[in-house]
Amino acid sequence: MTRSQIPTPKAHLPKMTQTVQWNLRSLRSNREEVDMLLSEFHPGVVCLQETQTKANSNVEFKNYSSYHCPGSETNGIFHGGVAMLVKNDLAHKDIKLRTSLQAVATRITCFKSITFCSLYLPPSAKWSKSDIEDLIDQLPPPIVLLGDFNAHCTEWGCAKNDSKGKTISDLLLQRNLTLLNDGSATYLHPGSGAQSAIDLSICDPSLYLDLSWRVHHDLCGSDHFPIIINSNKALPTETRCS
Repeated sequence: MTRSQIPTPKAHLPKMTQTVQWNLRSLRSNREEVDMLLSEFHPGVVCLQETQTKANSNVEFKNYSSYHCPGSETNGIFHGGVAMLVKNDLAHKDIKLRTSLQAVATRITCFKSITFCSLYLPPSAKWSKSDIEDLIDQLPPPIVLLGDFNAHCTEWGCAKNDSKGKTISDLLLQRNLTLLNDGSATYLHPGSGAQSAIDLSICDPSLYLDLSWRVHHDLCGSDHFPIIINSNKALPTETRCS
């Protein structure tokens, strides 16, 4: 199921939780752009893909706790990688994952306790539906799974279907998960200018009506648009992680 276009709340509202999802194509190159997004949207959670970081990379940002999984290395060059930033005033707990996939996950108390996961599936990587299912099984529900899946399907706005797209589409149905995407393009090919929607925002059905989804108007130095997810639920007066 895909989300119809609905009005989006203003960028920064009291007691509201916002999430930024973005394949930034190198944290080192686009660190200032991340700072700008933090300043503009004041997100409680930031899920980044293709950070191109190694294990000891600096992914620290003021007022945020950071968690990251390094990418793969080829001839001294790092590819892929994911990270998650969580605002320090949100109660949260890192989840240790057992997976070969590039993923990080954190249990966060916002308007309720939710498990957020940032995932990157490189276009050349070989993975199976069972790999994704095994990852999901490690995430306490309800979940919000945000990532660059490099999977094409007309269901979420791509011009074509491929085998990876079919696998993800089947997985959503079989695991009773909901897609927040509204059909908007999330990726702009730097050479051809072709657009596609390969960045997916997946959530538990119980969260669907609590969240609104939109693509930011500016690429911010990447070839993927940042995605802004708003919650229309107020934060509790005291946050506790369950």
